[in-house]
Amino acid sequence: MPTLAYPDDLKKSFWDKKKGALDGATDLQDRLKALQKQHEAVDWAKLADGWSKGLTELDKLTAVYQPIDKLYRAKVAPLRLEAAQLAMAADKAGKAKEAGKPLKDAAVAISRAGTNFAKAVAAGLDDLEAEFAQASQALLKAKKNAKSDEAQGEDDEPASALIDPKRLLKQLQLCKNDAQRLVNFAYLDDGKQDPVLVLHPRMAGRALMAKLVKDLGIKTGSFGMLSLDGTVLRLVVEKKYGGLVKRIRIPIKACGFKLGKVLLVDEKGQTLDQDEDQEADQPTSGGATAKPAEPGSAPGGEAAAKAALDGPLQAWATARQEAITVLKDVAGQIAELKDPESGQAVVQISAVVKNLTAEPRTSAQVAQLARYLGNDDVVADVSDLANDIRTPLLKALSQLHRALVTP
Repeated sequence: MPTLAYPDDLKKSFWDKKKGALDGATDLQDRLKALQKQHEAVDWAKLADGWSKGLTELDKLTAVYQPIDKLYRAKVAPLRLEAAQLAMAADKAGKAKEAGKPLKDAAVAISRAGTNFAKAVAAGLDDLEAEFAQASQALLKAKKNAKSDEAQGEDDEPASALIDPKRLLKQLQLCKNDAQRLVNFAYLDDGKQDPVLVLHPRMAGRALMAKLVKDLGIKTGSFGMLSLDGTVLRLVVEKKYGGLVKRIRIPIKACGFKLGKVLLVDEKGQTLDQDEDQEADQPTSGGATAKPAEPGSAPGGEAAAKAALDGPLQAWATARQEAITVLKDVAGQIAELKDPESGQAVVQISAVVKNLTAEPRTSAQVAQLARYLGNDDVVADVSDLANDIRTPLLKALSQLHRALVTP
């Protein structure tokens, strides 16, 4: 936004040099002095062009824009009314019966300059808002392009890179260090050679498996979501595969990760299969191996299972409400920009709010929400450019996931 240069025609000192120009026009002289004083009181250096350049994050752009916008509205915007009133005072002075030609000529020039200056003040605010809108859109576009390039890179990544044991070990260690971490998995097994297991934090399990099938030629296997609680591996499968809980140990052991129990459930939270690591079983003090509890055998039955969900559901409700607050705040900021694309952006943000299920009580709902949060562009944009809503939501879902699948 350009700094508003103050025209000579609105300076009393300019007219003082012209003999008789302002003779008898005391009110006009006072208004000229007052307007110039207000103009000089503005810190115009803070409103100079280029304030948005070099900013690469939306929150930082907003942090710079807000005080500039506040300064303009508080100190510059009032000049519009003062300039308009000065123009009217000049018209009145020029039309007075006693006004001589010098005053009439000066009044015409002052009126014209005052009117133009008032318009410039109004246009300056529009320019400021437009610069913020354009800079915001540019950042969003750059972020989307970067994400698109990243996604393209993932799609083009060869299977040899995806199935690297070091990569699998790294993902397993990340899951072990963060029990709330959920990742997508694809498992391929033709029964003739060692099975293949690939974990990915972003690419959906179905897409991951489709890529591996295409690149490796193995068409049988499973995919879904995976988490680790210590050495207990939990799998929520979207596609079943016989013997998965035992065979999945092969690639995990090969990469150097020590695994305990493997628990397999479907999207409804029903236990399909489980496998204990016999080497990890420790004898009791009497020499007998502790027998794992059967699903649903815990005291209290269904009532206990329902009670176990109360804490995770409350955590989800809290994270969900905080996310909705952020989303509505971002939507409000976008709406204020009055950009042609603002309406569509607000609709997209509203859709995210509607997609955040209030009480996900089944593994299917949890898995669906996790996939949605991991893949939705609007969620990613808000998390990357404003406040991170995705991480706390996924952590809350992970707690629900564990509560639902724990036998």
